[in-house]
Amino acid sequence: MRRLSRGCYDKFHRCPGWAGGGPKYAKTHRCNNGKVQVDYEDKLWTLKFHRCNFCNVLVLPYFTRWLSLWFWAYEISFWWRYRNDR
Repeated sequence: MRRLSRGCYDKFHRCPGWAGGGPKYAKTHRCNNGKVQVDYEDKLWTLKFHRCNFCNVLVLPYFTRWLSLWFWAYEISFWWRYRNDR
């Protein structure tokens, strides 16, 4: 069975089996310091699926973070808290 996960929102190259998908931490550590293979020089890297080199988990494309309600709630709250500092 193949596992599918969102990428890590903090650092996309971290494996979600190790660091957790999206804003969450990994509840079960299935991967020991794995790394998602991303070719950042490719202009379409944000639209492609990626795979961890250690645990073989399939990671959703980077652009899916922009579709996440959690991500937008965090961005708006961050902006609201620090709007006066800018």
